[in-house]
Amino acid sequence: MSGELIGILGGLVGSTMTVIITKFLEIVQQKNEFSFELKKQFFSKKLQAAEAAIMQYSHFSEALNQLSILYSRYRESDSNVGQDLTNNFLKQIDDKIALANSSSLALSNAIGLYFDLQSNFTSNQILTHFYDSLNMLAPYTENVEFTHDQYLRNIGGNQEAEAYQIYIDAENNLDQAMKKVGEEYKIADTELRNQMHQIRNSMRKYE
Repeated sequence: MSGELIGILGGLVGSTMTVIITKFLEIVQQKNEFSFELKKQFFSKKLQAAEAAIMQYSHFSEALNQLSILYSRYRESDSNVGQDLTNNFLKQIDDKIALANSSSLALSNAIGLYFDLQSNFTSNQILTHFYDSLNMLAPYTENVEFTHDQYLRNIGGNQEAEAYQIYIDAENNLDQAMKKVGEEYKIADTELRNQMHQIRNSMRKYE
């Protein structure tokens, strides 16, 4: 084989290797860029879910905390001043619940896709319990209203004292039920705060 032919073959081999190496580097770069884009999108969605969950959990946590205080002081609202404070407190709680419900539920419910939270309850279980406990108080409230109406009808009659005692018993039963629910709200609030703490700690590694 002549030297000229060897030179030509060597040039071809060199050119081929250059093309192969260049293509290989391009593939590696594209793969890295694709991987980076996926990680970027994942982080963005994770951040959105974390922000939505923290916002929603915070609103519910405040509502739970305020309700537990309100329920523990139910009988203190008998005076006009106490009633005004209670009504103002209830409005604040309603506002908090409305804000929580208007938060992005889809994003906050997706929190399990991005975080491995260690908790005794899922956020949905906490929220379900929140509304179930509100519904549980309905019969007590209705009984207070019914017995109070009965007492008013019996004022001046032979059964006034008995009707009044029945009404007071209904008030006491509602008072105890509200205190019990208030204590349960404290547990739910602790769970929500625990989940918020875990989410914040998980996101700190990106700081």
